[in-house]
Amino acid sequence: MSIQALADSLGLSISTISRALNGYPDVSERTRERVRQAASSMNYQPHPVAHRLATGKTGAIALITSVRTDNYIDATHTALMSGAAEVLRAQKYFTVSVGIPTGDDEMPEFERFLSARIVDGVILARTRTDDARVSLLQQRGIPFITHGRTQTNTAHAWVDTDNVGAFEFATQALIERGHRRIAMINGPSHMTFAVLREQGFRKAIAQAGLAPADCPVHHAELSAQAGEQLTRRLLGADPAPSAIVCATDTLALGAMQAIKQARLRVGEDIAIVGYGNTEAGQYADPPLATIDHAIVDNGRHLAQLLLRVMAGEDATSLTQLEEPQLIVRSSLGPQRT
Repeated sequence: MSIQALADSLGLSISTISRALNGYPDVSERTRERVRQAASSMNYQPHPVAHRLATGKTGAIALITSVRTDNYIDATHTALMSGAAEVLRAQKYFTVSVGIPTGDDEMPEFERFLSARIVDGVILARTRTDDARVSLLQQRGIPFITHGRTQTNTAHAWVDTDNVGAFEFATQALIERGHRRIAMINGPSHMTFAVLREQGFRKAIAQAGLAPADCPVHHAELSAQAGEQLTRRLLGADPAPSAIVCATDTLALGAMQAIKQARLRVGEDIAIVGYGNTEAGQYADPPLATIDHAIVDNGRHLAQLLLRVMAGEDATSLTQLEEPQLIVRSSLGPQRT
């Protein structure tokens, strides 16, 4: 079915048909409804290229994350995608996943993607303290929202978890169980979430009057291998920590492996807390204590706020801080005497 045949059947011009289908206000509501009903009964579908030229819209939203060349897009990205797609699908948007490798080619590749104009808006994940991607999106005037915050960029829309609070009460849970030597295995120091999680950890340590030298913070890539290697080093220290809080479940699972290899008991000899409430953590041996951050809900909220940015609302006022929850499992261990 062509637009010409649809126009002929209604006795209207092609221009009127196009403007009616695209919701232009200069076409009366009565005519728009008449055209919509006829298009539906005749199974008319606008040509995608013509529709894009007429409206300037692609009907797609990108969820963009940066990945290392030896890494994969993790479960967090998939869960965000699920939540965002649920909301955007109802508004007739497709949600596409885009992974752009980090390194020297990241910004040229990111700029090339934006220049292609194949999406109407962007959800940007894995924010950094000073994020050049955010600056470029603002310069281009492209509607966007970030999962996580930045610290030096101009104000923009975001959804984030209370990372400070999450690691404050996770650390407090260890302190309440009698731990006085608590190490933190954190993510890369240029990532905003890592900065905020360290703040929460250090806040709890200071409130309890623990010595900072007994509660070190180490930064690592977000992999089980990195968690395992760092934990081996920590176990070789004198004195070794009695508990470790990790920035992600993946790091924590690596730490648990190192503890077992040292013939120590997770939870009994050394307590472990992760972050993310992943399926792997639930089925670990012993089950991993962790922080749940309702990541699918994060995805829904990101999409909801992005739609408001795209509708013209002030992006600087569209922010949302989510409350996390500590999930107590066996790796947290008993009360120490």
